Amino acid sequence: MKNLQITKTHLTLEVSPMANHERIGLNLEVTPVENFTGGVEADDDIPEEMIHRIQSFMDARLAARSTLLFKSWHLAWLTRPDLDFRDEDFRSQLIEFPAFAINTMQRYEDLELRIYTFRLEMASIADHYLATELIIKAIKLGATNLTLRIRRTARGTMFFLPYEVLDSETLAGFSAHECLIDLEFRKKEVSLSNLKTLNLSYVVTSGDLFLDLIWKCPSLEEITLDSTRCLWFLFLSEPKRLTPSCDSMIQLHKLKSLRLHRLDNSDNMYRHYLWPKFPWLKELVICAYDSDYDWNGLRIYSRSLELITLYMYDNEITNGKFDVPNIRKFKVVGVHMPQLDEFKTSSEREWESDIQIKCDQLNDSWFSSLNKLLRMLSPSRITLSLIQGFLLTSNLDRLELSLK
Repeated sequence: MKNLQITKTHLTLEVSPMANHERIGLNLEVTPVENFTGGVEADDDIPEEMIHRIQSFMDARLAARSTLLFKSWHLAWLTRPDLDFRDEDFRSQLIEFPAFAINTMQRYEDLELRIYTFRLEMASIADHYLATELIIKAIKLGATNLTLRIRRTARGTMFFLPYEVLDSETLAGFSAHECLIDLEFRKKEVSLSNLKTLNLSYVVTSGDLFLDLIWKCPSLEEITLDSTRCLWFLFLSEPKRLTPSCDSMIQLHKLKSLRLHRLDNSDNMYRHYLWPKFPWLKELVICAYDSDYDWNGLRIYSRSLELITLYMYDNEITNGKFDVPNIRKFKVVGVHMPQLDEFKTSSEREWESDIQIKCDQLNDSWFSSLNKLLRMLSPSRITLSLIQGFLLTSNLDRLELSLK
């Protein structure tokens, strides 16, 4: 345990070693130092790596303000491996932000510094040339985690993701919101052999997201997709067909968590027959809000799945079949009673079922369906919530029952 207290700047630092990481509690209130000339000469012996670690837990504003503590904090901030660029943090966004971002990246190039995390948010400035320049430099400096949120131009043009991102051998985490990704017309295939986490929201792709990207990233462990669309779907009615070789390649994948929001039929990744094919998949979360997805004949046969969460909203599962030997929790939230033909498990440990359904009209058919569902899930500890009202609001009348 190491404790440091500096009353002048109100800094409290607590570092406790844990299994494979450190817990850092930080309470920082910094006031400007009059006639500041580069730092306060004081007991300033915290290792630079520790300062970098502390600054990585702060947002961009607070990390910058921490440079007022001591000279070493200022120097550490100039060489921090985690860069967070947001144009809204600058008063003069059109002038100060580009100058700061360009100068910072140039300094890292000159000093041959390595970048671990690079976050770029341009919510006010629609300068796609600047964004491209910064991203390419971050990739060349070895960025392992990349988070992008670039606004559209005045004419509504989406940001085009640089090809350099798709060829990065160092990238382990990639998150992008509202951009265009070319997966089909580029000259070379995607090469993201070390990518472990992928988070895409409101992204448009050319090509099939599964076949042209995810399939070629065998190290992926976590995938979150929200409202992604494929350009080819504008001209064709069906996604590309999966070949027999796809099954053998999927067996090499390490995917453990899959979260899909606002499903449609425009990509193979949204097809429910594909999900159980991942041999290490433990968590499946589906949010079918604002979706016309066809849930008839849902089949989930998986030995690895432990957590299944289905937010169905107004969609209805019919003729569903589940065979999940190692299930720990099964959760369904929706307007309609899920119509399951089969739910099998050989799990010897206790597992849970959480059913939350709307019940505006109670009749014999509704109670018959409920009875069938509860009998099917009877080996589990069941929580049943009957909801009156709209599922997306907080003003609900809810009756909750726990069945053991």
